[in-house]
Amino acid sequence: MYNHVIWPHQYDPKTSAIYALNDIDVNAPPEVVWKLLVNAENWSSYFPAEDQVKILTGEPELALGTKYSRVTVGFPMHLIVTECVPDRRLAWSTLVDGDETGSSAYHGWVITPTDTGCHVLSEETQQGPFFLEELGRKNPGALYGYHQEWVESLARAAEKDTAKATSNIERVLTVFAGISAGDVGAATQYIDHTRFVQHNPYAATGVEGLMQFIRQSPRDQLQLTVVRAFQDGPYVVTQAKGQRSGRNVFFDIFRFEDGLVVEHWAFSTMDAPPNQSGHTQTDGPTQPKLSEDTEKNKSIVREYYETIHISGDHSKIPQYFSGDHCIRHEPGVRDGVTAFKRDLAELVKHRSIDEIKFVLGQGDFVFIAAKGSHKSAPSVYIDLYRVEDEKIAERWGFPEQTPPREEWKNNNGML
Repeated sequence: MYNHVIWPHQYDPKTSAIYALNDIDVNAPPEVVWKLLVNAENWSSYFPAEDQVKILTGEPELALGTKYSRVTVGFPMHLIVTECVPDRRLAWSTLVDGDETGSSAYHGWVITPTDTGCHVLSEETQQGPFFLEELGRKNPGALYGYHQEWVESLARAAEKDTAKATSNIERVLTVFAGISAGDVGAATQYIDHTRFVQHNPYAATGVEGLMQFIRQSPRDQLQLTVVRAFQDGPYVVTQAKGQRSGRNVFFDIFRFEDGLVVEHWAFSTMDAPPNQSGHTQTDGPTQPKLSEDTEKNKSIVREYYETIHISGDHSKIPQYFSGDHCIRHEPGVRDGVTAFKRDLAELVKHRSIDEIKFVLGQGDFVFIAAKGSHKSAPSVYIDLYRVEDEKIAERWGFPEQTPPREEWKNNNGML
């Protein structure tokens, strides 16, 4: 059963003159729909009827308390956002400019995650003589028809944006396939040849550097199989296993602009036998659950990482886990929070983590890349977490020592 709008007393549908409910299933994550909804000044890009929206209070998008204006079917209006729960709930109240009858309206949106994306519900009530005359008597059913067109347009736009993001993942897979095959053309066809920035310290800068890397590497040193791939806005994150430059486990970040890769980061480590609980560095769930709240999960993991790994407050570890449950994919360790706390107490004697550089996620997957040191040597710390019921449930990752500056083949920095 889906949630509905939380009505202020005066706008309850039971006592309102006009009421419309429209809903639709969308094959897109909640955060994609949400971004389209709060970007009010851009509504007309997918719903042309809303072509005169102006935010009046300076925010770049709708937020709690945002005041804005719009002209709908010829009527200028002023509105204020009264509810704003990211990726879940948005509502505003409306007054029509120049209306002396005191008529008003309340419009709410509710986004509910589903296994295939989300369910979007729109409800509006209207009260007062103005709306009774214009929509009740002159144009009965017009509110429902207008909102039906809106929710359908919103769904199409969200699904189009999601398909575009999926295409970016497919483009990354093509890049990997080209590298593995030693096919320079395939490996670079989705890379921007003029703007590409390479952060892998073992490859020279630009597309020419990647081409050189492929041409000079033995074929058996280029083989990779992507295990996980997910997207967050313009970024695609992958985890892979295989054989490349003497390493076996890899995380990569690709940043896209206009359908082409413009920036790339790469991290790697040696493979190891299954750990004490039987987990390898790459096994476990491979697909993000789109029904999960991405932004909420990113917030939880960021707070956890800043509290435990940067600030070093280990007393708060239990609040981020469900009992002793934690599946761990690091070499040589055992599952469980108890074992994690014991291992962490030893780890911090030799390392520091100073700054988070990336927090990227989709659904229940959250990826973090951070800078720090290990035994005084500059290092990067790479972690992929799976969040379940707002608790950390699983973790993959590794530290990687930053090579000495004289060994870098580009000057773009590893992170």
